[in-house]
Amino acid sequence: MNAVIFGGDARQLEISRILSKNGYHVWMIGFNHIEKIDHAEQVHVDKLENLPIDLFILPVSGVKEGGEVESPYAGDPLLFTKEIASLLPERCIIISGIHTPELTDIVKREILYLFDREDVAIHNSIPTAEGTLLLAIMHTPITIHRSNVVVVGLGRVGLTTARLFQQTGAFVKTAVREPGKFARAIEMGLEPFYMEELNTHIKNADIIINTVPSLVLTKDVIQNMKKKSLIIDLASQPGGTDFEAAKKAGIQAIHALGLPGKTAPETAGKILGHVIVDAAREWKRERGL
Repeated sequence: MNAVIFGGDARQLEISRILSKNGYHVWMIGFNHIEKIDHAEQVHVDKLENLPIDLFILPVSGVKEGGEVESPYAGDPLLFTKEIASLLPERCIIISGIHTPELTDIVKREILYLFDREDVAIHNSIPTAEGTLLLAIMHTPITIHRSNVVVVGLGRVGLTTARLFQQTGAFVKTAVREPGKFARAIEMGLEPFYMEELNTHIKNADIIINTVPSLVLTKDVIQNMKKKSLIIDLASQPGGTDFEAAKKAGIQAIHALGLPGKTAPETAGKILGHVIVDAAREWKRERGL
């Protein structure tokens, strides 16, 4: 089995190690600034046409505007184009972290999205929550202990993050939309409220953590926050915060994307590596390949 890792951050180094350990020959494109990778072979994108590829792995952040992919070790911009996509054999499994319009425009075939999987999202919520706690410690003049924290959304990331801040001694409220989530929050010892009441409950918050990928921290909501409040937005682009309104209100707002890759790349890469091995096996079995 052969895998190509096309761009990405430090997580891809651990992914390559896991794949190699599981019998894959791994080529890496976009890692020019790393002199040596023991468990993989570095190649230039021009060599892609001649490689026998079973897995083609894009970064967690997928493909951005203009076909650009995240590639901090490449030196120059790394682009995934329709021409490159046409070189990938039919049997090849194309893997991305998330959906992006640019990727679906380039690739007119089925794609395996890692963050559609429940196991990835749950495992990945742990380094995300820890990274959020680190940001809160670094960017507030108070202890997390006995601070007032509002977590907007109680999905997989919201649950883990709310629990961690609660265990650190914060008073944690959570904004939810569903009665089931409301009940879960009560069971966890949190203080839930419905999203429509956000304006009321946000007034005394020291730290607001958003996990909802749609605009929930609007100008009206932000105007009800304390000037010393800190917003940490964990939602994918474009986030759930009116960042311009926050700036005008003098409220610090951080769009904290890719925290696992920044704060715990080895653990995050290990999670993704094992999932890729399992997911590729499932993919082939389900399709009789």
